[in-house]
Amino acid sequence: MPRTPQISPRLRRTYSRLSGLELSASEGESLSLDDLGLESVDDRVGLAFGTYSREGLERALTAYGFTQRLEERVGPFDLRLSCQDPFQPRLTFWSRRYHAPVGDLSLRRATGAEVGFTHAAAEAPLLYVDSLLLQHPGRPFDWNRPPLPGQLHPGLSLSRDILELLHLMARRIGAEAVALMPATFAAACVYDPRYTFVDGAAQGRFSALRRAGRGFPRWLLAWAVELDCMRDAQGQPALFTPTPMISPLSRRLSRRLDTRGWHEAQRVHAKQALTLDEEALQARFPWARMPPGPPPERVVELLGYDPLSPESSLVTGPLASMPLRSSAGP
Repeated sequence: MPRTPQISPRLRRTYSRLSGLELSASEGESLSLDDLGLESVDDRVGLAFGTYSREGLERALTAYGFTQRLEERVGPFDLRLSCQDPFQPRLTFWSRRYHAPVGDLSLRRATGAEVGFTHAAAEAPLLYVDSLLLQHPGRPFDWNRPPLPGQLHPGLSLSRDILELLHLMARRIGAEAVALMPATFAAACVYDPRYTFVDGAAQGRFSALRRAGRGFPRWLLAWAVELDCMRDAQGQPALFTPTPMISPLSRRLSRRLDTRGWHEAQRVHAKQALTLDEEALQARFPWARMPPGPPPERVVELLGYDPLSPESSLVTGPLASMPLRSSAGP
Protein backbone atom coordinates (compact mmCIF):
# COMPACT_ATOMS: atom_id res chain seq x y z
CA MET A 1 0.00 0.00 0.00
CA PRO A 2 1.28 3.53 -0.72
CA ARG A 3 2.40 5.60 2.21
CA THR A 4 -0.15 8.10 3.47
CA PRO A 5 1.52 11.16 4.96
CA GLN A 6 0.96 11.45 8.67
CA ILE A 7 0.83 15.08 9.73
CA SER A 8 0.86 15.85 13.42
CA PRO A 9 -2.34 17.29 14.92
CA ARG A 10 -0.43 20.42 15.94
CA LEU A 11 0.62 21.12 12.37
CA ARG A 12 -2.89 20.44 11.11
CA ARG A 13 -4.33 22.95 13.56
CA THR A 14 -1.75 25.55 12.53
CA TYR A 15 -2.50 24.86 8.87
CA SER A 16 -6.20 25.52 9.48
CA ARG A 17 -5.50 28.80 11.28
CA LEU A 18 -3.29 30.27 8.56
CA SER A 19 -5.38 32.24 6.11
CA GLY A 20 -4.67 32.90 2.47
CA LEU A 21 -4.37 36.59 3.27
CA GLU A 22 -1.61 35.97 5.81
CA LEU A 23 0.29 33.80 3.35
CA SER A 24 0.09 36.24 0.46
CA ALA A 25 0.59 39.60 2.20
CA SER A 26 3.96 41.32 1.81
CA GLU A 27 5.68 43.62 4.25
CA GLY A 28 3.84 46.87 4.69
CA GLU A 29 0.70 45.58 3.00
CA SER A 30 -2.64 45.41 4.71
CA LEU A 31 -4.23 42.02 5.18
CA SER A 32 -7.40 43.45 3.64
CA LEU A 33 -8.73 41.64 0.58
CA ASP A 34 -9.61 44.93 -1.06
CA ASP A 35 -6.15 46.38 -0.54
CA LEU A 36 -4.46 43.25 -1.85
CA GLY A 37 -6.73 43.04 -4.85
CA LEU A 38 -6.75 39.27 -4.65
CA GLU A 39 -9.88 38.97 -6.73
CA SER A 40 -7.69 39.52 -9.79
CA VAL A 41 -5.51 36.63 -10.91
CA ASP A 42 -3.08 39.11 -12.49
CA ASP A 43 -2.32 40.58 -9.08
CA ARG A 44 -1.15 37.20 -7.79
CA VAL A 45 1.50 36.36 -10.39
CA GLY A 46 4.32 37.49 -8.08
CA LEU A 47 3.31 34.93 -5.47
CA ALA A 48 4.78 31.43 -5.34
CA PHE A 49 2.07 29.13 -6.75
CA GLY A 50 -0.21 32.18 -6.68
CA THR A 51 -0.37 31.77 -2.90
CA TYR A 52 2.83 32.63 -1.00
CA SER A 53 4.75 35.85 -0.62
CA ARG A 54 8.17 35.70 1.02
CA GLU A 55 6.75 37.28 4.16
CA GLY A 56 3.84 34.85 4.05
CA LEU A 57 6.24 31.93 3.95
CA GLU A 58 8.10 33.40 6.91
CA ARG A 59 4.84 33.66 8.85
CA ALA A 60 3.99 30.06 8.06
CA LEU A 61 7.44 28.72 8.98
CA THR A 62 7.33 30.58 12.28
CA ALA A 63 3.82 29.37 13.04
CA TYR A 64 4.78 25.76 12.30
CA GLY A 65 7.84 26.03 14.57
CA PHE A 66 10.32 25.36 11.76
CA THR A 67 12.04 28.72 12.10
CA GLN A 68 12.88 28.06 15.75
CA ARG A 69 14.19 24.54 15.05
CA LEU A 70 16.39 25.75 12.22
CA GLU A 71 17.77 28.67 14.24
CA GLU A 72 18.61 26.29 17.11
CA ARG A 73 20.94 24.50 14.70
CA VAL A 74 22.49 27.24 12.57
CA GLY A 75 21.55 30.57 14.17
CA PRO A 76 19.73 33.40 12.37
CA PHE A 77 18.96 33.02 8.69
CA ASP A 78 17.26 34.89 5.88
CA LEU A 79 14.57 33.35 3.71
CA ARG A 80 15.04 34.16 0.05
CA LEU A 81 12.28 33.52 -2.47
CA SER A 82 13.14 33.47 -6.16
CA CYS A 83 9.95 33.65 -8.12
CA GLN A 84 10.62 34.66 -11.74
CA ASP A 85 8.12 31.95 -12.64
CA PRO A 86 5.49 31.80 -9.88
CA PHE A 87 4.97 28.12 -10.56
CA GLN A 88 8.68 27.29 -10.30
CA PRO A 89 9.74 28.98 -7.05
CA ARG A 90 13.04 28.46 -5.30
CA LEU A 91 13.35 28.84 -1.52
CA THR A 92 16.77 29.44 0.00
CA PHE A 93 17.53 29.58 3.73
CA TRP A 94 20.69 31.69 3.92
CA SER A 95 22.74 31.49 7.12
CA ARG A 96 23.97 34.85 8.40
CA ARG A 97 26.55 33.06 10.56
CA TYR A 98 28.06 30.82 7.88
CA HIS A 99 27.31 33.00 4.82
CA ALA A 100 26.07 29.93 2.98
CA PRO A 101 22.76 28.20 2.29
CA VAL A 102 21.57 25.82 4.99
CA GLY A 103 18.47 24.91 3.00
CA ASP A 104 17.62 25.16 -0.67
CA LEU A 105 14.45 23.91 -2.38
CA SER A 106 13.51 24.14 -6.05
CA LEU A 107 9.82 23.41 -6.54
CA ARG A 108 7.38 23.46 -9.43
CA ARG A 109 3.90 22.53 -10.47
CA ALA A 110 3.69 19.35 -12.53
CA THR A 111 1.13 16.74 -13.58
CA GLY A 112 0.80 13.02 -13.10
CA ALA A 113 1.92 12.37 -16.67
CA GLU A 114 5.42 13.49 -15.74
CA VAL A 115 5.85 10.63 -13.26
CA GLY A 116 4.30 8.04 -15.55
CA PHE A 117 0.58 8.15 -14.76
CA THR A 118 -1.87 7.71 -17.60
CA HIS A 119 -5.57 8.28 -18.28
CA ALA A 120 -7.32 10.49 -15.72
CA ALA A 121 -4.37 10.46 -13.32
CA ALA A 122 -2.14 12.00 -16.01
CA GLU A 123 -3.80 15.35 -15.37
CA ALA A 124 -3.54 15.18 -11.59
CA PRO A 125 -1.72 18.27 -10.23
CA LEU A 126 1.52 17.56 -8.37
CA LEU A 127 3.94 19.55 -6.26
CA TYR A 128 7.27 18.43 -7.73
CA VAL A 129 10.50 18.82 -5.75
CA ASP A 130 13.31 19.27 -8.27
CA SER A 131 15.99 19.59 -5.59
CA LEU A 132 16.17 19.65 -1.81
CA LEU A 133 19.27 20.54 0.20
CA LEU A 134 19.57 20.67 3.99
CA GLN A 135 23.09 21.12 5.35
CA HIS A 136 25.14 22.47 8.24
CA PRO A 137 28.15 24.30 6.73
CA GLY A 138 29.69 24.85 10.17
CA ARG A 139 29.74 21.25 11.34
CA PRO A 140 32.45 18.75 10.33
CA PHE A 141 31.74 15.13 9.55
CA ASP A 142 32.76 12.53 12.12
CA TRP A 143 32.61 8.76 12.32
CA ASN A 144 29.27 8.90 14.10
CA ARG A 145 27.93 10.58 10.99
CA PRO A 146 30.21 10.10 7.96
CA PRO A 147 29.44 11.77 4.63
CA LEU A 148 26.87 10.18 2.36
CA PRO A 149 27.30 10.20 -1.42
CA GLY A 150 26.72 13.72 -2.69
CA GLN A 151 27.06 15.39 0.72
CA LEU A 152 29.44 18.32 1.17
CA HIS A 153 28.33 19.03 4.75
CA PRO A 154 26.41 17.11 7.43
CA GLY A 155 22.66 17.36 7.39
CA LEU A 156 20.41 19.19 9.83
CA SER A 157 18.16 16.33 11.01
CA LEU A 158 15.22 18.32 9.69
CA SER A 159 14.20 16.20 6.70
CA ARG A 160 11.04 14.99 8.40
CA ASP A 161 10.07 18.58 9.23
CA ILE A 162 10.59 19.84 5.70
CA LEU A 163 8.74 16.90 4.15
CA GLU A 164 5.75 17.56 6.42
CA LEU A 165 5.77 21.22 5.37
CA LEU A 166 5.88 20.22 1.70
CA HIS A 167 2.78 18.08 2.20
CA LEU A 168 0.98 21.01 3.78
CA MET A 169 2.06 23.24 0.92
CA ALA A 170 0.77 20.68 -1.57
CA ARG A 171 -2.61 20.66 0.14
CA ARG A 172 -2.68 24.44 0.18
CA ILE A 173 -2.12 24.75 -3.58
CA GLY A 174 -4.48 21.93 -4.49
CA ALA A 175 -1.88 19.32 -5.48
CA GLU A 176 -2.80 15.63 -5.20
CA ALA A 177 0.72 14.46 -4.34
CA VAL A 178 4.26 15.53 -3.62
CA ALA A 179 6.62 14.02 -6.19
CA LEU A 180 10.38 13.87 -6.52
CA MET A 181 13.18 11.82 -8.05
CA PRO A 182 15.92 10.77 -5.59
CA ALA A 183 19.32 11.21 -7.18
CA THR A 184 20.96 8.56 -4.99
CA PHE A 185 20.07 5.46 -3.01
CA ALA A 186 20.90 7.41 0.15
CA ALA A 187 18.33 10.06 -0.74
CA ALA A 188 15.71 7.40 -1.47
CA CYS A 189 16.31 5.98 2.02
CA VAL A 190 15.48 9.38 3.51
CA TYR A 191 12.25 9.66 1.50
CA ASP A 192 11.23 6.01 1.85
CA PRO A 193 9.17 6.27 5.05
CA ARG A 194 6.78 8.68 3.32
CA TYR A 195 7.27 8.15 -0.40
CA THR A 196 6.64 5.23 -2.77
CA PHE A 197 8.21 4.54 -6.14
CA VAL A 198 5.66 5.00 -8.91
CA ASP A 199 7.09 1.91 -10.60
CA GLY A 200 6.53 -1.29 -8.62
CA ALA A 201 9.70 -2.88 -10.02
CA ALA A 202 11.76 0.09 -8.78
CA GLN A 203 10.20 -0.29 -5.33
CA GLY A 204 11.11 -3.98 -5.35
CA ARG A 205 14.72 -3.34 -6.39
CA PHE A 206 15.05 -0.72 -3.68
CA SER A 207 13.68 -3.14 -1.08
CA ALA A 208 16.15 -5.83 -2.23
CA LEU A 209 19.07 -3.42 -1.84
CA ARG A 210 17.99 -2.47 1.65
CA ARG A 211 17.52 -6.09 2.66
CA ALA A 212 20.98 -7.00 1.34
CA GLY A 213 22.46 -4.28 3.51
CA ARG A 214 21.04 -5.46 6.81
CA GLY A 215 23.80 -5.61 9.35
CA PHE A 216 25.79 -2.85 7.66
CA PRO A 217 25.69 0.83 8.70
CA ARG A 218 23.27 2.64 6.41
CA TRP A 219 25.90 5.11 5.25
CA LEU A 220 28.23 2.26 4.28
CA LEU A 221 25.48 0.55 2.31
CA ALA A 222 24.82 3.86 0.56
CA TRP A 223 28.45 3.98 -0.56
CA ALA A 224 28.36 0.33 -1.64
CA VAL A 225 25.38 1.08 -3.89
CA GLU A 226 26.90 4.33 -5.17
CA LEU A 227 30.19 2.59 -6.04
CA ASP A 228 28.45 -0.31 -7.84
CA CYS A 229 29.49 -2.87 -5.23
CA MET A 230 26.15 -4.69 -4.92
CA ARG A 231 25.81 -7.92 -6.92
CA ASP A 232 22.89 -10.03 -8.09
CA ALA A 233 22.83 -13.83 -8.18
CA GLN A 234 24.77 -13.83 -11.49
CA GLY A 235 27.47 -11.56 -10.07
CA GLN A 236 26.33 -8.56 -12.11
CA PRO A 237 26.13 -5.07 -10.56
CA ALA A 238 22.78 -4.34 -8.88
CA LEU A 239 22.41 -0.64 -9.61
CA PHE A 240 20.18 2.04 -8.20
CA THR A 241 18.45 3.93 -11.00
CA PRO A 242 16.71 7.22 -10.11
CA THR A 243 12.98 6.97 -10.82
CA PRO A 244 10.06 9.05 -9.52
CA MET A 245 8.63 8.65 -6.04
CA ILE A 246 5.40 10.18 -4.81
CA SER A 247 3.48 10.67 -1.61
CA PRO A 248 -0.18 10.73 -2.67
CA LEU A 249 -2.73 12.99 -1.04
CA SER A 250 -5.76 11.88 -3.08
CA ARG A 251 -7.52 8.55 -3.36
CA ARG A 252 -7.18 8.33 -7.12
CA LEU A 253 -3.40 8.56 -6.95
CA SER A 254 -3.24 6.18 -4.00
CA ARG A 255 -5.19 3.67 -6.07
CA ARG A 256 -2.65 3.95 -8.90
CA LEU A 257 -0.03 2.57 -6.50
CA ASP A 258 -2.26 -0.20 -5.23
CA THR A 259 -2.88 -2.28 -8.35
CA ARG A 260 -2.22 -5.94 -8.97
CA GLY A 261 0.44 -5.11 -11.55
CA TRP A 262 2.30 -2.77 -9.20
CA HIS A 263 2.31 -5.28 -6.35
CA GLU A 264 3.37 -8.17 -8.59
CA ALA A 265 6.31 -6.20 -10.00
CA GLN A 266 7.32 -5.14 -6.51
CA ARG A 267 7.13 -8.71 -5.20
CA VAL A 268 9.18 -10.22 -8.04
CA HIS A 269 12.01 -7.70 -7.85
CA ALA A 270 12.10 -7.60 -4.05
CA LYS A 271 12.86 -11.34 -4.06
CA GLN A 272 16.26 -10.79 -5.72
CA ALA A 273 19.12 -12.20 -3.70
CA LEU A 274 21.73 -9.43 -3.63
CA THR A 275 25.09 -9.41 -1.90
CA LEU A 276 27.70 -6.79 -1.08
CA ASP A 277 31.00 -7.31 -2.93
CA GLU A 278 33.37 -6.48 -0.08
CA GLU A 279 36.47 -6.73 -2.25
CA ALA A 280 35.11 -4.18 -4.72
CA LEU A 281 34.10 -1.88 -1.86
CA GLN A 282 37.59 -2.10 -0.41
CA ALA A 283 39.15 -1.15 -3.71
CA ARG A 284 36.80 1.76 -4.40
CA PHE A 285 36.08 3.12 -0.95
CA PRO A 286 36.66 6.92 -0.88
CA TRP A 287 38.86 7.22 2.20
CA ALA A 288 39.90 10.72 1.11
CA ARG A 289 36.33 11.91 1.78
CA MET A 290 36.03 10.29 5.20
CA PRO A 291 36.51 11.99 8.59
CA PRO A 292 39.97 11.98 10.18
CA GLY A 293 40.87 9.48 12.83
CA PRO A 294 40.38 5.73 13.11
CA PRO A 295 37.03 4.40 11.87
CA PRO A 296 34.72 2.23 14.00
CA GLU A 297 35.63 -1.40 14.53
CA ARG A 298 32.88 -2.61 12.22
CA VAL A 299 34.30 -0.53 9.36
CA VAL A 300 37.80 -1.84 10.06
CA GLU A 301 36.45 -5.39 9.96
CA LEU A 302 34.96 -4.80 6.53
CA LEU A 303 37.57 -2.56 4.93
CA GLY A 304 40.72 -2.61 7.02
CA TYR A 305 42.52 0.60 7.93
CA ASP A 306 46.11 1.82 7.97
CA PRO A 307 46.25 5.18 9.81
CA LEU A 308 49.68 5.95 8.33
CA SER A 309 48.73 5.45 4.71
CA PRO A 310 45.12 5.02 3.59
CA GLU A 311 46.41 4.13 0.13
CA SER A 312 48.66 1.31 1.29
CA SER A 313 47.62 -2.33 1.51
CA LEU A 314 45.23 -3.19 4.30
CA VAL A 315 46.78 -4.21 7.56
CA THR A 316 43.85 -5.64 9.45
CA GLY A 317 40.45 -7.23 9.01
CA PRO A 318 39.29 -10.33 7.16
CA LEU A 319 40.10 -8.87 3.74
CA ALA A 320 43.63 -7.75 4.61
CA SER A 321 45.15 -9.17 1.45
CA MET A 322 43.28 -6.75 -0.83
CA PRO A 323 44.83 -3.41 -1.84
CA LEU A 324 43.07 -0.18 -1.01
CA ARG A 325 42.99 2.72 -3.46
CA SER A 326 41.99 6.20 -2.44
CA SER A 327 39.16 7.73 -4.44
CA ALA A 328 37.37 11.05 -4.41
CA GLY A 329 34.14 9.39 -5.41
CA PRO A 330 32.56 7.10 -7.97
